[in-house]
Amino acid sequence: MEKLLQSKLLHSFVLLLFTSAVCSYAQQTTLSTGDTAQSAAGSMSYSVGQVAYQSYENAAVKVTEGIQQPYEIFVLSTTENATNKKITVYPNPVKDFLIVDFNSEKLQKGSYQFFDISGKSIKRGELKDLKNEINTSSFSAGAYILSILDNGTIIKNYKIIKN
Repeated sequence: MEKLLQSKLLHSFVLLLFTSAVCSYAQQTTLSTGDTAQSAAGSMSYSVGQVAYQSYENAAVKVTEGIQQPYEIFVLSTTENATNKKITVYPNPVKDFLIVDFNSEKLQKGSYQFFDISGKSIKRGELKDLKNEINTSSFSAGAYILSILDNGTIIKNYKIIKN
């Protein structure tokens, strides 16, 4: 009986040793290939050779077992052009002439640019006075974007409707 107990204990120990060796080796893998695919919509990384993985997810967090788990931080920044200048653009909708009125203080090197709905620049010019008149009679009826610029930097955008 004692010999049987020793034999079972020895087998259990060998099994435990073998299992722990396999488990520690299972944390490594040799991948046959992998790459990153990118497009305008985003990017995706993949690896070939990983046998299986599991994913656990709830409302707050997603945990995925596996080999490729990058943690990327992107910092996006913009420069905001704070302007205290009061600009009035009228009439809107416009028929033939659009007025850009700076009310009290004109821009250092003011200019404007009109864009059609597809983003194509269709007209540009300078804004030299406190009250400026822009001829829009050549525009077809539709929606346009008017960008007001100072020293080449956009300070304000307006959606203009042409009748």
